[in-house]
Amino acid sequence: MKTLQINKNKLKANVAKVRDRAGNVLVYGVLKGNGYGLGLLEMAELLRSEGIIRFALTDVEDAVTLRENGFQNEEILMMRSTTEPEFIEKIVTYNLIGTIGSQDAALALNGIADKHKTVVEAHIKIDTGMGRYGFVPGEIDKIISFYKHLSNVALTGIYTHFYSAWNSEKITRHQVELFEGVIEKLRQKGIEPGLVHAANSSALFRFDFCRFDAVRIGSAFTGRMATKGSYGLQNVAQIACPIAEIRWLPKGSTVGYAGVYRTREARRIAVIPVGYCDGFCVEKSHDSYRYRDAIRYMLSEFKRGLIRKKMYVTVNGTNARIIGHVGMVNTTIDVTDIDCSPGDMAYFDVNPLLTGSIKRTYV
Repeated sequence: MKTLQINKNKLKANVAKVRDRAGNVLVYGVLKGNGYGLGLLEMAELLRSEGIIRFALTDVEDAVTLRENGFQNEEILMMRSTTEPEFIEKIVTYNLIGTIGSQDAALALNGIADKHKTVVEAHIKIDTGMGRYGFVPGEIDKIISFYKHLSNVALTGIYTHFYSAWNSEKITRHQVELFEGVIEKLRQKGIEPGLVHAANSSALFRFDFCRFDAVRIGSAFTGRMATKGSYGLQNVAQIACPIAEIRWLPKGSTVGYAGVYRTREARRIAVIPVGYCDGFCVEKSHDSYRYRDAIRYMLSEFKRGLIRKKMYVTVNGTNARIIGHVGMVNTTIDVTDIDCSPGDMAYFDVNPLLTGSIKRTYV
């Protein structure tokens, strides 16, 4: 049976790198996407054991899962501004911290908290360019009014999100300037904004100017940030799967869809039931990037096509070359010179966020 193996020692080393880089500021462990593919509860438990007791999520049901599985006292920030009553009810019921990014969201959260005769914590979200949730900096009067007049909401923080920290210092600095402008205007009015946070994984490791009071970290724990360079982080996950079949193919045999690979001589091949439906050989879409990025990706893909870059999996400590296209549920490798048998394990390097429902195991 195939499993996603998560190396605890490497993961703990990545956590230590994050904490060292963060210095004295607080660290939020971002656990969206099933803990970035590492398992929601397992990842939360490991982070807590390493001293990280603040979490950030987008799906309120994930927060409920944490609360109902022993995470009663940890701070949980919901990073979604919404007017959805069911979502807000759970924020109030499970003692979560809400996000306010619009007037309607502010009034909805205040109203439901009032109905429960309680006060709920929330952070203000500032949109400095991401274009999703949040007040634009020009809405400062609204923001000030919420700090002053929401009777059932205690505003204890303020944050923004960097949309290009992985590749642009200039854009990130501009976002910081917009964000700091809002904070300065609040303080000029005698308002203390609370906990200030902005940096994601890429911003934390690339820059020294945006740590503020806290950072929100997700991908760095996996060792797979979008930015160039590893910064000493290690990939923590791999798929382990037993070889299903080994056979010989005669010279001139084709392998995989479209027959792009043809044997030049008799080759011994192995088939492993892992494919792109398991997240192997799958990359994020490039369609949302800037024009110059699109050109760069086109050139990169063209170059890769020319040189026919080889890909490998590991079998019995040896790299085995993948031949033919990776299929939806199968990958074929050349094991002519490798001592292996059906049932021996093959190991695939993958992004855990893309591995779907494969069983996770910490090793």
